Amino acid sequence: PPSPPLLNEKRDGFQASLFDPPTEAEAKRLTVVTAPRDSSWGDPRQRQMALRAGRVDAVLVIPDSVKAQLEGSEAIHLPVEFNSSEEQSQTCAVRVRDVLSSWRERIVLDRLQRDKKPESYLEPLRFDRVDVARKEEVGSNVWARLFPFLLVMMALTGAFYPAIDICAGEKERGTMETLLISPASRIEIVMGKFFTVMLASIATAVLNLASMGLTGWQLASRFGSMGTGQRMTSVISVPSLTSMAWMMLLLIPLSILFSAICLALAVLARSMKEGQYYMTPLYLVAMPLMFLSLTPGIELSAFTSLIPITGMSLLLRSLMQSKYDLALRYSLPVLVPTIVYGILALKWAADQFQSETVLFREAERFDPRDWLRHLIRDRGPRPTPGQAILCFAVMLASAYFISGYLGISLWSLPLGHAAFILGPPVLFAFLLTSQPLKTILIRKASFADLALAALLAVAINPLTAELRPVVESLFPVPEAIRLALEQMLGKLPNLGIAVLVLAIVPAISEEVAFRGFILSGLRSEYRTWSSVLISAFLFGFLHVLLSLFGQLFNATILGLILGLMAVRTGSLWPCLVFHAANNALALVLGSYAGTPEFARVASILYRNPKTLQYHYGWMALGAVAVAILLANLVARPNPSEETPEVIS
Repeated sequence: PPSPPLLNEKRDGFQASLFDPPTEAEAKRLTVVTAPRDSSWGDPRQRQMALRAGRVDAVLVIPDSVKAQLEGSEAIHLPVEFNSSEEQSQTCAVRVRDVLSSWRERIVLDRLQRDKKPESYLEPLRFDRVDVARKEEVGSNVWARLFPFLLVMMALTGAFYPAIDICAGEKERGTMETLLISPASRIEIVMGKFFTVMLASIATAVLNLASMGLTGWQLASRFGSMGTGQRMTSVISVPSLTSMAWMMLLLIPLSILFSAICLALAVLARSMKEGQYYMTPLYLVAMPLMFLSLTPGIELSAFTSLIPITGMSLLLRSLMQSKYDLALRYSLPVLVPTIVYGILALKWAADQFQSETVLFREAERFDPRDWLRHLIRDRGPRPTPGQAILCFAVMLASAYFISGYLGISLWSLPLGHAAFILGPPVLFAFLLTSQPLKTILIRKASFADLALAALLAVAINPLTAELRPVVESLFPVPEAIRLALEQMLGKLPNLGIAVLVLAIVPAISEEVAFRGFILSGLRSEYRTWSSVLISAFLFGFLHVLLSLFGQLFNATILGLILGLMAVRTGSLWPCLVFHAANNALALVLGSYAGTPEFARVASILYRNPKTLQYHYGWMALGAVAVAILLANLVARPNPSEETPEVIS
């Protein structure tokens, strides 16, 4: 139709006024060929063959009655045929649809003039987007999400290769022996290598960031001189001096962590070639933690601040976005664990430098069959720390794969505990140790020890009840999980079954795993308190992965008490009594708290029956009892037959 025009005067292209701006008509390069309906183009099969052969990129089919429909008020159906498997055909179809959208607006304007209607007739409401962000804030938001990821990658890469060269490389060059007979002690050698790797990590990150900053500055100036939009210029411009200062400051703890981990792995490697193989598993662990900070909706919180790498990335993002109140609140929970992780990795490297078998391992070919044969034939009375950590990793991996099939039901919890918490440590104890029962601490316990464990579970209940609302306020239970747990509890036949499923079974499986196999393996080479602390942290970490974030603090604190009890009594039975009694007490009191029969007792025990928070008198009495019972455990010596040989 002549009005409004769709094609130009030559009818070999679309009307230039339909493009925004009109000069884009030449840039789009849309060449139009018209054809009558009675030609081969009127056959749908012929059009499909032409599109598949690439003779045309898109076909616009216009009906015969289009002029009459335009003069009326009917809607016109205009199919645009294209080939989605060809990129050029897709692009052409998109551009044709843009032109048709502009043509539709012209048709609407003509109809409004014909019917004498104002333009506002079709748009009773108009929305305007008002962006209050300043120019520097737009760029800071983009860099705040990108730079933490880049900073982690650069610090990790900058630490890995120097660590391999000065550890595994020295083994290959034959200079490790010369270094070890020097007057410097092993610890001094490790610290010297650590600071060298740390300096290389910082220098690599700084040089890469400087290179990116110069590139961004040049691009921003070039786009600015070309008259490009202000938003694009602000996005690629150099971060502010404040942002760069925060990056430099947080680069130090990141380099400490990565340098210590890379140094420990480099000492373990027999050669530089083997050391490079360790890069892949290191990246497999670090990459998900890095990408977690880029996930939409993930912000700095009490939980994310404790996650290595993720917490540091989120802290840097908050500082670059000028969210100083949030950053200040979680700065210590981020920095302290990161430095602690680095110190533990550095201690691991120092321990390996004390071992001649690690420093002078022969680069023999690894054979899994010989290795398994060696483990079974030369097994010791206790597992090694490496076997304990391997058991924990197997527990996590099996829990990840098995729990998805079990779901949340009446019997999924005991079956899951038997499969992925109780099964691996029992299997490892009988397969890798010559004294499996002593490894799991299956020894007789005195009645006094069992009574102490039961009293301690009762005495600590007011304190854990007081801590519960605080933890729940920091880590709210998701509504879906709360409903699923309520449905599962509602399906339990009676309270006895609930105590068996939710208190006794978890106590048995978790104590055999953590106070049995894992703690015994850690104590074979580490000091008692270090072993108890590590096992308690692993105990809390397991509860985070398998249940709720809020379980980290409660489980870790209880893990410290249970570890002390296992070490001082030399038996697993008091730990089982304490664990089962603690779980059962919380379950029973929670079940009876809302019943009328329990109302009189609840008023005596609780100042807030809904949250099960005790009166302050009961709390003080419980705190005194806990202090006395724990002091009794601390004052005891370790059973002589269970005292391990301390190497470090």
